[in-house]
Amino acid sequence: MTIIQPNHSNVWLNRTLVLLVALVVFSAAWLVSLYTQLVNLNHGISQASSEIQDIQTANAELKDRIFGLFDQDRMKAVADARSLIKDREPQYLEADKWSLAASQP
Repeated sequence: MTIIQPNHSNVWLNRTLVLLVALVVFSAAWLVSLYTQLVNLNHGISQASSEIQDIQTANAELKDRIFGLFDQDRMKAVADARSLIKDREPQYLEADKWSLAASQP
């Protein structure tokens, strides 16, 4: 004899299906969050690299200006304007390096 129970449901199967669906939803949300963080990181890296490139450009321009200030022709013009002459045989004051080192506190 066959007993039919139309309103009987398998509780274990329902709980397993609910758990699997919850796991899939949680995994999908976690992957979306992970992808968003990756995209934000990539945007931050590209922004930082463009800022680095701007700083390098500004640094190169500043070096050009500094080297332009100390250009040999410009230094000669400044020396001529102030009536300075180039000393061919400069004489330096010499000091004993050990006496200077001993006098330091």
